[in-house]
Amino acid sequence: MQQPRYTATFFSAARRPDLAEALFRLRYALFVRELGWSLSVDSGHERDQFDTDDAIYCGLSIGGEMIGCFRAIGCERPYLAQTIFPHMATHKPFPTCAGYVEISRFGVVAAHRQAGTVLYSLLIRFALARNAVGLVALAELNHERLLNRIGLPTSRYGNPQIVGFRDDGAWILAVAGEIPIPQEPTPALRALLSLTQFMEISDEASIFGCERLSA
Repeated sequence: MQQPRYTATFFSAARRPDLAEALFRLRYALFVRELGWSLSVDSGHERDQFDTDDAIYCGLSIGGEMIGCFRAIGCERPYLAQTIFPHMATHKPFPTCAGYVEISRFGVVAAHRQAGTVLYSLLIRFALARNAVGLVALAELNHERLLNRIGLPTSRYGNPQIVGFRDDGAWILAVAGEIPIPQEPTPALRALLSLTQFMEISDEASIFGCERLSA
């Protein structure tokens, strides 16, 4: 059976405003329409105060259509979890130094849910290129379980807490924590990275230096 041919682009809004607009539309469709999150919306676009020129975005596409994304912000700058949800870090404070990167607005549309592990592979590829010590995030508990299942151990900063409600009134229960990034990839990490080894990846944010990305 032929595997889907995914492509990915890493970019900033300043360099690629066209891709940023597509990504903000995707976030509206995914997080507001599909998942029912209560977020600020402007004409079918979802964005917040952390969508600055310092943010790096990853867009995952198939057939020219963006189907998944995440946002990365260095923790030496203001970031969502530490600014909006400081009370979530009851066991260990949120990091505020270079070497840690916050990941937010991570997801894949329901019609392409099988691409979730591909997006995680891109996430780890990004972390290794950035020499990140850890990836900080607020994660719903099903995502935390998935990360551990695919070989990405997590470390909690506190206990799970309610962070909001869906349109139907259901709680959104999440936990603050990090994915520690080892200096040498583990067998599980290498297996995950193999999913994007030959993927066409466009580096428009100058993250990967001289590393050849596009297959």
